[in-house]
Amino acid sequence: MPAARPSPARTLVAGLLLVFTASTAVAEPPPPWDFQDGDRVVLVGDTFIEREQRYAYLETVLTIANPDKDLTFRNLGWSGDTVRGLSRAGFDPPEAGFRELVKQVTDAKPTVLVVGYGMADSFDGEAGLSRFVEGYNAFLDAVAPTKARLVLLSPLPHEPMPAPLPDPASHNRDLALYADAVRKIAEVRDAAFIDLFGEVTKARQARQAKGPSSETDTDNGIHPTALGFWRLANLPTVLPMKLAKLEAGEVQKTERGLSVTTKGPLPPPLEPVPGRQASSWNMGHAGLEPGRYTLKVDGRPLATHTAEEWAAAPLVEGDPQLEQVEKLRQAIIAKNLLFFYRWRPQNITYLFGFRKHEQGQNAVEIPQFDPLVDAKEKEIAELRKPVPHTYELVRENEASR
Repeated sequence: MPAARPSPARTLVAGLLLVFTASTAVAEPPPPWDFQDGDRVVLVGDTFIEREQRYAYLETVLTIANPDKDLTFRNLGWSGDTVRGLSRAGFDPPEAGFRELVKQVTDAKPTVLVVGYGMADSFDGEAGLSRFVEGYNAFLDAVAPTKARLVLLSPLPHEPMPAPLPDPASHNRDLALYADAVRKIAEVRDAAFIDLFGEVTKARQARQAKGPSSETDTDNGIHPTALGFWRLANLPTVLPMKLAKLEAGEVQKTERGLSVTTKGPLPPPLEPVPGRQASSWNMGHAGLEPGRYTLKVDGRPLATHTAEEWAAAPLVEGDPQLEQVEKLRQAIIAKNLLFFYRWRPQNITYLFGFRKHEQGQNAVEIPQFDPLVDAKEKEIAELRKPVPHTYELVRENEASR
């Protein structure tokens, strides 16, 4: 699990090397996220999937981990949806929702299909489990012609929340059954399985062991907040991937300090908690002579501290790599919103449904979102590329010139 302040740490050791380490750096990636160049990743499911596009932490981390691959992400989540596509039926009979679900996934042309169902279905309890499994398999059979590689997600656990929200103990017993059902479906179909229920439960227990906190994962026990999605994207046992270390050139001793040029991958997004939007710099045993030093990045001053204060890893605002990551995340969010307008316009009943005789002529405007989405995809492709930066520690009297 990431540390309480899991922002990137850069260390100058004996004035020789600057190393970046990411809190999500773990073993080699398993099949779920072993993407191929040109993959089209489609996410489908209930509220959990729909809300991910609002914060985009998962998509951002996966994009950063694959900077050399041209990946496309499309989110088809629908709040309150079930494996039968019930929420997608609109004003039509329930079975129409399933047909719409299959059509939407098929039209998206996935090469990787991430399926996140189970929370909405779980409210039927143990009695609805067999119906859930039957519906899940019917859905996977129906989209099998896409030949997409499958990544099946278990539902999240129900987080305990203060009264008047209910005690989630009984619901979690049901959710455990639904999570196990998804695991068994994945085993039979040789699909990847990610146990969100088990891993998030362990992560919450680990945080509780450190003491009470008001920073919950969800706003109502089941729907993640921005922090909840960030924590999910930083669970190495849930989303394992190898984030390579930042490469650093030889550290040069200057007349009044040190200088190094770095290149390599971007860091993961920072924790969305006030007061933690900063990098931690540890100048440890850099061999700095006593005095005040300014950290400059690409010639831009960021902070000034004494040599002793730099050794204590002070927080520094304005790191260009972290700024690039946030720009990337915001571009992904904007792309997701444009695509949402494209495939699920708010007045869909008037454009394509039973009232299209009133405003159906406006449906010609919907494809006009396509070039807007494409433009954002190009922006994302540029922002995911790492950029070299030169870091300097300069004695204050020289930095002020």
